[in-house]
Amino acid sequence: ANDTLNGSEIYYLHTDQTWNQAQADAVANGASQLLGVGLAGSAQTVGVLLEGFIRVASTEYLGTALAGAPVYISETTAGHFDFDRPTNNNEYVRIVGYCIDGHNPGDGTDVLIYFNPDNTWVEITA
Repeated sequence: ANDTLNGSEIYYLHTDQTWNQAQADAVANGASQLLGVGLAGSAQTVGVLLEGFIRVASTEYLGTALAGAPVYISETTAGHFDFDRPTNNNEYVRIVGYCIDGHNPGDGTDVLIYFNPDNTWVEITA
């Protein structure tokens, strides 16, 4: 599909061939699917980053970015990176990469992330 994707946001490839924002609140929202990062434009002409280094805008990540720390799909905000792993029942945990340089989102600084989604994920059950 020729979806227009926001830059610095995580998407998964849906079975209907569209890119939807990933969110760790349910396994159907990116737990086992192909993941990519939007590059601020058409998925067909601008493309989707499937693996590699990407600078993520401060408005697109949650938590404190520490160099070397794993990065997860956010449980609370669709499409966002999160430096805190999901913890609630029926959510999933999937590492999508690692932080290269650390910052706090409150300081307005983008972070460099090595995006390399793990193929494994774990669903949280109580």
